[in-house]
This record gives sequence, C-alpha cells and structure tokens, in this order.
Amino acid sequence: MAAQLWVIGSGKGGVGKTFITSSLGITLSKLDKKVLLIDLDFGGANLHTALGKVHSTTTIADYWAGTKSLKECFLDTHIPRLTYVQGHWDQWTPFALNLENVRKMIKESRELPFDIVIFDLGPGASEFHLELFHQADEKFLIVCPEPTSIEKNYRFMESFIMWTLKENATPDAYARLVTALGQYRAKHNVGAFSFRDYLSDAVGFQFDYFSALDQKPVRMIVNQARSQQDRELGYSMQSVCRKFYDMPMSYLGWIDYDNAVWQSVRVRTPVLVDKPFTPLAGQFLSMSKELTQTNFVSQFLRAVV
Repeated sequence: MAAQLWVIGSGKGGVGKTFITSSLGITLSKLDKKVLLIDLDFGGANLHTALGKVHSTTTIADYWAGTKSLKECFLDTHIPRLTYVQGHWDQWTPFALNLENVRKMIKESRELPFDIVIFDLGPGASEFHLELFHQADEKFLIVCPEPTSIEKNYRFMESFIMWTLKENATPDAYARLVTALGQYRAKHNVGAFSFRDYLSDAVGFQFDYFSALDQKPVRMIVNQARSQQDRELGYSMQSVCRKFYDMPMSYLGWIDYDNAVWQSVRVRTPVLVDKPFTPLAGQFLSMSKELTQTNFVSQFLRAVV
C-alpha cells in the first residue's frame, strides 16, 4: 500500500508548523503508524531540534544534489516507528530546486515503507509549496490567532486556488483571472476576492475543480490558542473560505498555548515525550483519531513512548 502524503504549511513563519509536525509524528507513531517526517523549511530547518536530535551532516540537500537517495537520508529518532529527514542547513550553499525535483520526490515518497510521510514546509506559497499541497493526501494550514497570521493564510489559500486553477484553465482565461485579481487588490487593498463570483461569469475554466476539493479539503489547525475566542477562529475562517472562495475548509481543531512547549525545546526533549498525559497530548491524540480513524480509546493507555 502506498504511503499517505501529508503536508503542513502556513502563509506566515513562526506559527508552530514544526511543533505541529513533530507532535503529529510522535502521536501517530504511538498509534502504531510508521511515520517519516521530512523537513522542507529551507529558511530555518529545525525539525531535528523539535525531535531532540543534534544536527547531522546528512540532510535533504544530499537528495536534491543527487548524491544520496531519499532512503539514504533517513535518520533515526529514539521514538519507535518514527524516522526523519533533516532539512537543508547551510544557507551559504544554496541549491536549485524546480518542480520536476519536487514531483520526483512526491512519487518516490509514496513508494517508501511508511504509513504516512509528513512534509514540514517553510512559510509562504512558493511553487513547490503549492505543488505539494496540490498532490498531498492531507493538507494542513497552521494559523495563530493574530492578524498577520490570519491575513497571510488567506493569501496562501488564494495562491493555492490560483495554482490549481492554472491547470484547469486555458492560458487566456488564467491571464484574465490574474489581471482581475490584481485590479481588485489595487482597488480594495483589503478583503477577499470572490473566486466564486468571478468564475460564475468567466469562460475557459473547468468548474469540477471546486467539487474535487470537497473530497480532500484543506484542514486548518489553530495553534497557541489562549481563549475561547481564539478557539473559534477556525470556524470563522472556515466560513470566510466557503463564502468568498467557494472553497471547503475543514477546521480540525486547536492546540492550546502551553509554556511546557518552549521549556521542552530548551532541554531538547519533545513535550509529548516529556509529558505524555497532558491536555496538550490529548488534543493531538484526538486529531490523530479523526485523521486515521484509529480506535482512540483502546490505544490511549499505550500512548507512552
């Protein structure tokens, strides 16, 4: 059976993507899933730190350079059934990355001996981020309850829609859409461009694009929630995405703010390993249950590394 591909991204940095990635990986491994985590944050790769590991000389850059296969980049963790690939570390040795490289990695990742492969992306909506979102079985956007994070994620959603519409449109129709979106931005500056309204009168687009998204919606996780208002943010953003973009957004849930997270990073011990029976651990277990349909109750007592 092919491995499931999950991708975790955000329009803005510093929202906790790596924490979410490592925590989901740890939780899924406790539920008997074989999991591979791949760090694709080229601006600040630190998945190894979140897992309590030291820097390795073997990184994803070896794979991009063609000197090692993806399997040869695997690094072990102290957690059973959890493996990772360290991100590119040397900012002074950049490498060229194109869509063909990304598509090759996607194809090879599906053939790896894991149940789930999770990609931890850097911030923003680059071409390779959008292609990974497009191809993934599960797509997650991480948002913090602050205006900059909310706005950047709306822009990420717009970019994702545009990226996917591009292959479902004639070149002329897509060019007209880009122009219309740019004019809207120049006129309004704020607000959401209604793809639904625009496409209802446009020609040259295949409208089954939106119905396909109903089958595999983008999932949103609110991180660092401190209040009930923060926890309800996901429902509001879900409504906005449906109203303005005609795009299904599944609000998976929230992760409460917990001082134990940064304290665990400081001592290089994942918080879910250090404190496996906290409400925080329960939140990740609940999400993993929904995502994998695992018998959560029977597995809970085994949820200790």
